[in-house]
Amino acid sequence: MLHVGRITRIDLPDAVLAHVHAVLIAKLRVHEPVLVGWISPDGRRDEVLVHPSMSLVVRYDADDAVGLDRAWLERLMRSANGVGGLQLTPDMIDAMRALGAAGAGAPAGAVEPAS
Repeated sequence: MLHVGRITRIDLPDAVLAHVHAVLIAKLRVHEPVLVGWISPDGRRDEVLVHPSMSLVVRYDADDAVGLDRAWLERLMRSANGVGGLQLTPDMIDAMRALGAAGAGAPAGAVEPAS
Protein backbone atom coordinates (compact mmCIF):
# COMPACT_ATOMS: atom_id res chain seq x y z
CA MET A 1 0.00 0.00 0.00
CA LEU A 2 1.29 3.45 -0.93
CA HIS A 3 0.24 6.33 1.31
CA VAL A 4 0.78 9.74 -0.26
CA GLY A 5 0.89 12.38 2.44
CA ARG A 6 -2.46 12.55 4.17
CA ILE A 7 -4.20 12.75 0.82
CA THR A 8 -4.69 9.22 -0.39
CA ARG A 9 -3.60 5.64 -0.40
CA ILE A 10 -3.18 3.31 -3.34
CA ASP A 11 -3.48 -0.45 -2.86
CA LEU A 12 -1.06 -2.26 -5.15
CA PRO A 13 0.42 -5.76 -5.26
CA ASP A 14 3.94 -5.88 -3.81
CA ALA A 15 5.63 -6.42 -7.19
CA VAL A 16 3.89 -3.36 -8.64
CA LEU A 17 4.42 -1.30 -5.49
CA ALA A 18 8.16 -1.98 -5.49
CA HIS A 19 8.51 -0.66 -9.04
CA VAL A 20 6.28 2.37 -8.46
CA HIS A 21 8.17 3.13 -5.24
CA ALA A 22 11.52 3.01 -7.05
CA VAL A 23 10.27 5.39 -9.77
CA LEU A 24 8.77 7.83 -7.26
CA ILE A 25 11.96 7.91 -5.21
CA ALA A 26 14.04 8.53 -8.36
CA LYS A 27 11.81 11.48 -9.28
CA LEU A 28 11.62 12.93 -5.77
CA ARG A 29 15.39 12.69 -5.23
CA VAL A 30 15.86 15.25 -8.00
CA HIS A 31 12.99 17.35 -6.62
CA GLU A 32 10.61 16.59 -9.48
CA PRO A 33 6.89 16.20 -8.79
CA VAL A 34 5.12 13.37 -10.59
CA LEU A 35 1.47 12.85 -11.45
CA VAL A 36 0.24 9.36 -10.48
CA GLY A 37 -3.05 8.02 -11.80
CA TRP A 38 -4.92 4.78 -11.09
CA ILE A 39 -8.37 3.22 -11.13
CA SER A 40 -9.89 3.18 -7.65
CA PRO A 41 -11.79 0.11 -6.35
CA ASP A 42 -15.10 1.83 -7.13
CA GLY A 43 -14.06 2.17 -10.79
CA ARG A 44 -13.24 5.88 -10.83
CA ARG A 45 -10.00 7.24 -12.22
CA ASP A 46 -8.02 9.01 -9.50
CA GLU A 47 -4.87 11.10 -9.81
CA VAL A 48 -2.56 12.75 -7.32
CA LEU A 49 0.38 15.05 -7.92
CA VAL A 50 3.17 13.71 -5.71
CA HIS A 51 5.46 16.56 -4.69
CA PRO A 52 8.90 16.30 -3.03
CA SER A 53 7.55 18.01 0.10
CA MET A 54 4.97 15.23 0.64
CA SER A 55 5.60 12.19 2.77
CA LEU A 56 5.35 8.75 1.22
CA VAL A 57 4.72 5.65 3.30
CA VAL A 58 5.09 2.29 1.60
CA ARG A 59 3.74 -0.82 3.30
CA TYR A 60 4.45 -4.20 1.71
CA ASP A 61 2.38 -7.31 2.43
CA ALA A 62 5.43 -9.59 2.59
CA ASP A 63 8.72 -9.13 4.41
CA ASP A 64 10.76 -10.33 1.43
CA ALA A 65 12.38 -7.75 -0.83
CA VAL A 66 10.94 -7.72 -4.34
CA GLY A 67 13.33 -7.91 -7.30
CA LEU A 68 12.97 -5.09 -9.79
CA ASP A 69 12.72 -5.61 -13.53
CA ARG A 70 14.75 -3.08 -15.52
CA ALA A 71 12.33 -3.07 -18.49
CA TRP A 72 9.38 -2.26 -16.22
CA LEU A 73 11.35 0.43 -14.40
CA GLU A 74 12.21 2.04 -17.73
CA ARG A 75 8.59 1.81 -18.91
CA LEU A 76 7.27 3.35 -15.69
CA MET A 77 9.92 6.09 -15.74
CA ARG A 78 8.98 7.01 -19.33
CA SER A 79 5.37 7.22 -18.22
CA ALA A 80 6.29 9.33 -15.17
CA ASN A 81 8.27 11.71 -17.37
CA GLY A 82 5.42 12.09 -19.87
CA VAL A 83 2.69 14.71 -19.91
CA GLY A 84 0.10 12.26 -18.53
CA GLY A 85 2.30 11.14 -15.65
CA LEU A 86 2.63 7.67 -14.17
CA GLN A 87 -0.65 6.00 -15.13
CA LEU A 88 -1.23 2.68 -13.35
CA THR A 89 -3.73 1.05 -15.67
CA PRO A 90 -5.41 -2.26 -14.76
CA ASP A 91 -3.58 -3.97 -17.67
CA MET A 92 -0.21 -2.67 -16.47
CA ILE A 93 -0.91 -3.76 -12.91
CA ASP A 94 -1.97 -7.25 -14.06
CA ALA A 95 1.18 -7.64 -16.19
CA MET A 96 3.40 -6.52 -13.33
CA ARG A 97 1.53 -8.74 -10.86
CA ALA A 98 2.25 -11.69 -13.18
CA LEU A 99 5.91 -10.68 -13.24
CA GLY A 100 6.00 -10.83 -9.43
CA ALA A 101 4.17 -14.16 -9.32
CA ALA A 102 6.44 -15.67 -11.95
CA GLY A 103 9.63 -14.87 -10.19
CA ALA A 104 10.89 -16.46 -7.13
CA GLY A 105 13.94 -16.48 -9.40
CA ALA A 106 15.09 -13.20 -10.88
CA PRO A 107 13.63 -12.45 -14.31
CA ALA A 108 15.77 -11.39 -17.22
CA GLY A 109 16.76 -7.78 -16.78
CA ALA A 110 16.25 -7.90 -13.02
CA VAL A 111 18.06 -5.54 -10.73
CA GLU A 112 18.63 -5.95 -7.04
CA PRO A 113 16.02 -4.47 -4.69
CA ALA A 114 16.97 -1.19 -3.10
CA SER A 115 18.16 -1.54 0.46
